[in-house]
Parts: sequence; C-alpha cells; structure tokens
Amino acid sequence: MARLLALLLFLPWLIAQAGELPKAQNFQLDAKQLQPQQLLLVLASRHDCSYCSLIRNDFLYPMSQNLGYQKKLIIRELKIDENKKIIDFDGRPIAVKELARRYNASLTPTLMFLDKTGKQLTKNHVGITTPEFFGFYLDQSIEAALEHLAIQ
Repeated sequence: MARLLALLLFLPWLIAQAGELPKAQNFQLDAKQLQPQQLLLVLASRHDCSYCSLIRNDFLYPMSQNLGYQKKLIIRELKIDENKKIIDFDGRPIAVKELARRYNASLTPTLMFLDKTGKQLTKNHVGITTPEFFGFYLDQSIEAALEHLAIQ
C-alpha cells in the first residue's frame, strides 16, 4: 500500500518530466555533436507560454524520441525569459536575451533552424495557428533547412 501511495505521489512529477527537452546551454558543444547532414532546431520559449508547452509536448518531445528525426536534427530549448548566459557557437558567453535578439526570436514560441556555425538555414517558424496542421508545417521547415544545409 505504501508503494502504491508513493507511486501515485511520484506520478505527476514523472508525467511533467516526460516532455522535457534538453536546455540550450552550450551551442559550441551542440555544434560539435552535429553530424554533417544534421541541423540544430532551437525552440525559443518562455516559462509562462502555453503555446510553447504545446509545441514542446505534442511535437518536439516526440520528435526527439524518434530515430528518424534524431538522424536529421538535435533539439534544444532556449528559455528567453531567463536572465542568464549560455555558450555561443564561437565559445564565448552570451546573454540569452541577446541571442534571442540576434535571431529575431523575441516572440514565443519561435523555432530556429541552425547549422553548426549558428547560421540560420531557413526562416524562423513563429507561433502556432492550428495544431492539426503544425506538424506538416514543421516538417516542411525541417526539410527546407536540410536542403539548405545540403547545398552549403
């Protein structure tokens, strides 16, 4: 009985953790992990953004667990409302807010499609209008970014 109670108390935390994406902390290290035909997909989000949670939980987290997508991309989440610094592609510390400005990602959610140098491969995907079609549009953006990556 005690084990069941402990499991029931632990279950909400477990469910909440299921949709976690790796946080953007060191883009230089992330870039080194990229394979030649792989891109870095970055979700610019805020803590209080319900649309960010929708994209993270319903689209990006499942993609991060899918072998087909793992071969195409690495996914990171950048919380742009945090007052901290991360490591940029050149190895230097950069404020999260400055990085968001560089990529024109002040609105959330914004998806950025980057190569190993931090260059944008295609335009940002900003917001979500209809969840029913979002996966299709996201796949189109990923394929467009991969095409740009292939001709670099």
